[in-house]
Amino acid sequence: MPKGYKTCPDCGTSTGPRAYVCKNCNHIFSFKTSNKDRKSLKSIKDFHWTKLQSGDKIKVCGGPYYMHNGELIPMGYRGKFIVDKIDDQGIQAWGLGKNGGFVHIYMGKDYQNPETGVWKTKHKIVKFKKRSEQPTVREYF
Repeated sequence: MPKGYKTCPDCGTSTGPRAYVCKNCNHIFSFKTSNKDRKSLKSIKDFHWTKLQSGDKIKVCGGPYYMHNGELIPMGYRGKFIVDKIDDQGIQAWGLGKNGGFVHIYMGKDYQNPETGVWKTKHKIVKFKKRSEQPTVREYF
């Protein structure tokens, strides 16, 4: 087999390194997702958003949406943010990467705005915490 190719576990066919599906038997190959923060950060899902502090790193999805002819149009924020402040209606944060800029992440009660028709719903949030350093061999003795 040439360098860089992979073999299908079901039928043994040799395929290219970037193939998602085997061309012979339609077996779906699994790929490991790459994330540069995976080794240094740990995600926490069970927490209350009012306990966030300035400087915390969060990942956000969901939030307000608009319904037009039965089609849901998302109006909320998505991506990673750094918390600046907390107010009574949500989180004020700075975006990271392509989500750069200052945003207000809505976390208040769900309701529909009668003027615009936008449904204001809470965002879903995951907090990132730095992983503790692994102890060295010297610390065991």
